[in-house]
Amino acid sequence: MPSRARPDKRRAIIRAASDMFLAEGYERVTLDQIAQRAGVSKQTIYSHFADKDALFRAICTQLAEKLTIPLRRPMAETDLRSALVRLGEKTLTMMLDPHSLDLHRLVMSAATRFPDLGRAAYEAGALRIIDDLSTLLLQRSHLGDGLARPLDEARTRVLAEQFVGMLRGFHQHRALMNVEQTPPDLRAAYVRDCVDLLLRGA
Repeated sequence: MPSRARPDKRRAIIRAASDMFLAEGYERVTLDQIAQRAGVSKQTIYSHFADKDALFRAICTQLAEKLTIPLRRPMAETDLRSALVRLGEKTLTMMLDPHSLDLHRLVMSAATRFPDLGRAAYEAGALRIIDDLSTLLLQRSHLGDGLARPLDEARTRVLAEQFVGMLRGFHQHRALMNVEQTPPDLRAAYVRDCVDLLLRGA
């Protein structure tokens, strides 16, 4: 029972903090308020997180984990193009998820006054995706899977950044501005085009 209680409390703290940060802004929320919302003591929060900054980083990391799940699944039986299409569709869907958009707005609003938070969010999110995607491209290029020649780390990193940038495109920008979104079928076609551009450009 105790071993299960700690993860449950940690999840409750992250969920409460995430909801409150999004609703009130990072600066206005206190650990006392988070503790009350999560139904735990302030000391319990400190047993999981060093401070409010660490709690915010954990929220960003959790989102990054969701984003990178497709990269962490076995792909031995999947060709690179199919893997990238699947990854692209899941990543774009996560980018446009309302909770992800709210967190993005929160980070952008806090990053100017709290640059460490912006850096932490970037490292936990976009940078991690780029690192993992670069590793995937490097491995597959040396197997001759979908890429014309073996690539080095520097090149796969550029390609990974370009791919993530293409995926985001104006889709996320429109979503952040509450502008009407591209229909899912056209979004899927867009992802396939991004994959083909990546593979041709490699």
